[in-house]
Amino acid sequence: MNIRHSFVSIAGVVISQALNFVSILLIGKYCGPTELGHFNQLMAGGLFVGTVIGLRLDSACLAADKALAVRAMMSSSSVATLISLALAVTTMAAGHPEYLPVLGLALGVFLQQALCASLISERKYTKIAVIRFLPNAMFAVFFVGLMAVSSGKCTGTSVFNIYCWIFLVLSGAFAAGYLWSARGMIPSAFMKFSSLQIQYAKYGFPIITLNSFVIYASGILIPIVFGNRDAGIFALAYRVGFFPASLLSQSLGGVFRRDLVDYFANDKKTGTNPSKQFFIMLTLTGFALVAACYAGLELIINLKMGNDWDPSMTVYAIFVPNFISTVIYSSMSQVFVVANRQKVELANQIANALLIVVSLAMAQVFGVSFIHTLVLISLGGTVITCVGTYQALKISAQPAAYPVRRPGLGAS
Repeated sequence: MNIRHSFVSIAGVVISQALNFVSILLIGKYCGPTELGHFNQLMAGGLFVGTVIGLRLDSACLAADKALAVRAMMSSSSVATLISLALAVTTMAAGHPEYLPVLGLALGVFLQQALCASLISERKYTKIAVIRFLPNAMFAVFFVGLMAVSSGKCTGTSVFNIYCWIFLVLSGAFAAGYLWSARGMIPSAFMKFSSLQIQYAKYGFPIITLNSFVIYASGILIPIVFGNRDAGIFALAYRVGFFPASLLSQSLGGVFRRDLVDYFANDKKTGTNPSKQFFIMLTLTGFALVAACYAGLELIINLKMGNDWDPSMTVYAIFVPNFISTVIYSSMSQVFVVANRQKVELANQIANALLIVVSLAMAQVFGVSFIHTLVLISLGGTVITCVGTYQALKISAQPAAYPVRRPGLGAS
């Protein structure tokens, strides 16, 4: 485990997520719970589409060889762009141009993910930190300026539109710059997918679709079932509580997978298996971060946001076990990708998705209360992620049981 890589990666995500968190607090303070709920619903939609719009072909961007990473990024970005354009035309034809910003954010999210995976291949974690930091920094500055000239008047839609276009322009510029600098490595037949890309599309696409659903479905469906105000209360608690999982999966998760790629690529008899080290680090860090976020949220609500946001503390407390278990599982699940056991990951994501759908359906049909529904989702999610983490540790402890397939290397 490379401490320097881990530290730089964590620092970049911390700064980016902190700025995003500040923006959420500002939107909640100046626009209110209802508008924050609507903003979060649009954001969840864009992030969800962004993670699946490339059909998971971008997974092969994390490669041991830069040429393979560049080829995977070019082909997957082309597919994502074409799908985005097709969806945009369909959206316009259906008479809903107001959803174009959601597609804009989705494409920006994909391009950032593909680029970061390619840079992880080269272990350029400082560049990754800048790429993740800049869009949120520019939005935070722009939003503060907007509030200054508009006397604090805003809507969730207008704020989201600003955010999505900032994100898309910057992510697109970074991705284009990377591909231009590596244009000599792009083959003329770059749209000929590698066998590994096809493998990722076969299993990775349904997995990431379900995983994205699990992460963002609550933000999309809770406004429908319980209304925008409860959605805003939930959004604040969930955004803060999910921060540690997002932080560590985006930072340590990438470092962990890169180390696993090297470990599984050799004869599996030399080198140190990084799984146990990362599990211990994730567990200790997860407990500390979830506790710190709870204390920080309570302080901010008491000092800045007012009594209207007190229910967010109750929601946070309900989700504490789920937040901690998700911190661990979100990074440990990289084992399934590298060991080619994505069917296990798929089963876990199906269980999580069914949990959310059934819980919210029960609330809609039988009138289950907002709090009781969240308790069910939290406890069920905790059990599923704990089982998944156990499976990942078991698989990683027996690497010789899995055939060498040069996982993550983009082999043809």
